[in-house]
Amino acid sequence: MDDPTSSPPARPTGRAPVLQTAPVSKAKPDARPMRFALGAAGLAVFSALATAIVLPPRPQAGFGTAGGPTTVQPPVQYVQLQPGQTAPPGATVINPAAPQPVTVVATVPAPAQAPITIKTTQSGKVIP
Repeated sequence: MDDPTSSPPARPTGRAPVLQTAPVSKAKPDARPMRFALGAAGLAVFSALATAIVLPPRPQAGFGTAGGPTTVQPPVQYVQLQPGQTAPPGATVINPAAPQPVTVVATVPAPAQAPITIKTTQSGKVIP
């Protein structure tokens, strides 16, 4: 039963076997507080962006395009008076029977141009 190819059994020695231990690593810092801070910051940024996208822009009052203060005119309210009614004091009365002035602006048509034919290939290259 001896196998000539097998290795001989280990010889017992009088010493105990040496166990190798893993080197002791430094303790890592706890990542939970930083994760919480980054999550809260991300939630705040997401909320601000969502609010900016959803809400319509507010008009800027007080300054015009030139940078100076603007005057705000109240909206014009048109009222049609019934027969026998009079307009309130200070109101402008427009007579619908009177013809309204019409401004006519004469425009000169642009001169007609001859069409220009440009021959191209399917890829868009101009053929001379």
